[in-house]
Amino acid sequence: MLPMKLLKKLLKWSKITIISLLLVLAIAYLVIYNLSQQRIQKTYSYTDAAISIPSDSLSIAKGEHLYKIRSCQDCHGEKGEGSLFMDDKMLIQLTAPNLTKGNGEIAAFKTTDWLRVLRHGVDKNGRSLFMMPSHEINTLTNEDLANLIAYCKQLAPVANLQEKLHSIGPIGRLLMVINQVTVLPAEKIDHRAIHTEKLKEKTGVAYGQYLSSGCQGCHRPDMKGGGPLAPGFPPVPNITGDGNVGNWNEQSFIATIRNGKTPEGKELNNNYMPWKSIGHFTDEELKSIFMYLQQIREKH
Repeated sequence: MLPMKLLKKLLKWSKITIISLLLVLAIAYLVIYNLSQQRIQKTYSYTDAAISIPSDSLSIAKGEHLYKIRSCQDCHGEKGEGSLFMDDKMLIQLTAPNLTKGNGEIAAFKTTDWLRVLRHGVDKNGRSLFMMPSHEINTLTNEDLANLIAYCKQLAPVANLQEKLHSIGPIGRLLMVINQVTVLPAEKIDHRAIHTEKLKEKTGVAYGQYLSSGCQGCHRPDMKGGGPLAPGFPPVPNITGDGNVGNWNEQSFIATIRNGKTPEGKELNNNYMPWKSIGHFTDEELKSIFMYLQQIREKH
């Protein structure tokens, strides 16, 4: 049995140690909170050239195709009705809004509002939206963006009276500060960029690069993948010609996207690799993407 004096000293130092650790954690979180809050509160200025939104059936059909291949339905729903994106107080609490005219602020959107959100990723006060992949949609030509907006504007009204969640928790703030996840898309956008009116060629390597811009969010801008995007997630594979995809041919690449299974027999988890959404690409589009990925190789 420990002597009483020694026991008292141990208890005293244990108390001091615990208080010190709590103080360090409190200071660390205060720093993380302030750093993240500065970025959250930052406002962005921009100017946009006016674009004309079509209303013909062909343009709307093209917009629907873009809605699907850009995985908009994964967050906003098949009918644009909106959904709960995440409800984790430690990470983030966020609802993807109803895009239809059923209810909510988007029901009153003008073309300038659509451009603000899709091209610049900011709210009406100029602050960055949370988790909206505007930095990927920003790469669309004026023609494609106009078609996407045209499709969204004609969506049938859905009255989805969901609770509006919009907050980021302590772990989410930490991941944001260390740039582990893209929480604020406006940070990654060149708000002065001049956008191409329309594509001249819709086949080949250049077209594949254009189509694959949405893949960069996970596979990184160089398409070589890397570590997990968040705790508990798997590593992101290299999909260039130097990665395992470099061993595939065009047919096996398309089959993998269509069926969710690699030539080696590995089942793709749609939660991490959204092959069901990517499967909306046409064969010709997938061929162009494959051509682009295959030519990304280290020079030896």
